[in-house]
Amino acid sequence: MAAAPFSSSAPSPTSSSRLPNVSSSSSPSLLSLSRDFHKTRLQAQFKSSPRRNFCVSASSLPSSDSVVTLLDYGAGNVRSVRNAIRHLGFQIKDVQTPADILNAGRLIFPGVGAFAPAMDVLNKTGMAEALCAYIEKDRPFLGICLGLQLLFESSTENGPVTGLGLIPGVVGKFDASNGFRVPHIGWDALQIAEDSEILDEVGNRHVYFVHSYRAMPSEENKEWISSTCDYGDTFIASVRKGNVHAVQFHPEKSGDVGLSVLRRFLLPKSIPAKTESN
Repeated sequence: MAAAPFSSSAPSPTSSSRLPNVSSSSSPSLLSLSRDFHKTRLQAQFKSSPRRNFCVSASSLPSSDSVVTLLDYGAGNVRSVRNAIRHLGFQIKDVQTPADILNAGRLIFPGVGAFAPAMDVLNKTGMAEALCAYIEKDRPFLGICLGLQLLFESSTENGPVTGLGLIPGVVGKFDASNGFRVPHIGWDALQIAEDSEILDEVGNRHVYFVHSYRAMPSEENKEWISSTCDYGDTFIASVRKGNVHAVQFHPEKSGDVGLSVLRRFLLPKSIPAKTESN
């Protein structure tokens, strides 16, 4: 798979992500920031605001279809996401206040870092309430990696820590005792459900993952699941309900197939209903 010009230096999809469990340190991209540094940097980006009820008028929505609102809460490098969005011809508006979330025509939340400090910032800045209000109104949303995990009820990472509570389930760490190395880093295939919409061009091609924690399928959340992936056990690789989407993998690091996911989210009306995969 040829890497898109915005992609980071992800290993080739021909190399297996299923490696024997060996003693090694986690990827620097996962552990480069301490929890204290997270909180200091994240909280500085937004001014804290008290919880309140928000209302949005139609006249306050963006007038340009070429604008994407990006919730970059400061936990790490999302340059690849920015480059991918611009590569598809869109301008970026960064979230500065909860109102920016509520006024978004389409919102992308590329979460990186740890669950607890991310929720701490979202709660203290009023972003958590705004996100819930936005998603509950079935507005166009795409969460990436941690942006998927935070939609669930809670996580065991440095916790338990309460999440946004929009999807039933607990995010837990992979079980390394079954011979699969943690974190899960590399290319893997998806088991895609019908009506996945933004995944319609993925087919049997692989996408790129970097994560130590995952959400598991259950009877309570099955109506949300649009794809799963097998890595030691079967975990949720993406969710979809109406206009709300989230993926555990990184489309911005997945070459052309990742671009197709972003394109289908950003331009749903201009894409054919189905195309054959390679």
